[in-house]
Amino acid sequence: MKAKYYANATEFLTHAGSFLAQDEVRYGLILGIAKVLENMPQRYGQEKPWFCSVDTDNTINAVAIRTPPHMVLIAHFTGDIDAVAATLVKGVSKDFKNIPGVVGDKELADLFAERWCKQHGVTIKDTMAQRIYRLDKVFDIPQTPGRFRAATMADKELVLKWFHAFHVDIGAEARGEPMNDVPSMVEEGSVFLWEDGEPVSMARKTRPTDRGMSVGGVYTPPELRGKGYATSCVAELSRNILQSGKEFCTLYTDLANPTSNSIYMKMGYKPICDSVEYTFKPPQNI
Repeated sequence: MKAKYYANATEFLTHAGSFLAQDEVRYGLILGIAKVLENMPQRYGQEKPWFCSVDTDNTINAVAIRTPPHMVLIAHFTGDIDAVAATLVKGVSKDFKNIPGVVGDKELADLFAERWCKQHGVTIKDTMAQRIYRLDKVFDIPQTPGRFRAATMADKELVLKWFHAFHVDIGAEARGEPMNDVPSMVEEGSVFLWEDGEPVSMARKTRPTDRGMSVGGVYTPPELRGKGYATSCVAELSRNILQSGKEFCTLYTDLANPTSNSIYMKMGYKPICDSVEYTFKPPQNI
């Protein structure tokens, strides 16, 4: 096995895109971000995006991408997973001595994190157990009072405030959408609100692949929670995605929040696989 590097997203997708497309749900995070980076290389930060694969002869065993300063994203296709993890750690270390963390398939991410910590003298600061869901049809569920609408530029400051609060809630200071990207998200029509006299909940559609699209950025202010606003917002956004021609919707959940996982399943989302996110704590002398 050896690590192979790519100059840009187009080159990466030309080589690895067909492997990622074999399972757009499982690999949708990397596939969707890479597709965005084809047209907007600085969408997730000013630094140059980084792409790598682990190859054996004519087969791709795994891939990794990073949009600095955010986490490394990894995915495993085939081959001995211990050897894949070792090669990925070596490959990432070639260009980055410090990374904020890693996200990916649980089995591979576990091995990567263990090896990375040992090699670089860091420890795991936080762990988020995640689950990836897929929805093909929205079930009939009770709807709360209000209406669903796209956010407009008049909502920009509110959306900015809510995205910041969302990132704080999930401890995502080291990853996620940069705050200065919110105006473009609103302008392109990817942010949606549930309105009950005034905006009460938010969700966003993101990372389109050939057959699907992801739902993210689901947020309701604490004082408005428990009223079903987020449920109605996500259900309507999922319908919007399916009506646009996509075959399915996907979303990531935090397994530490059983309430949201239960709600998503009631509206038609089905668990596909587990993922994990590790945040690294650097050594004291750094």
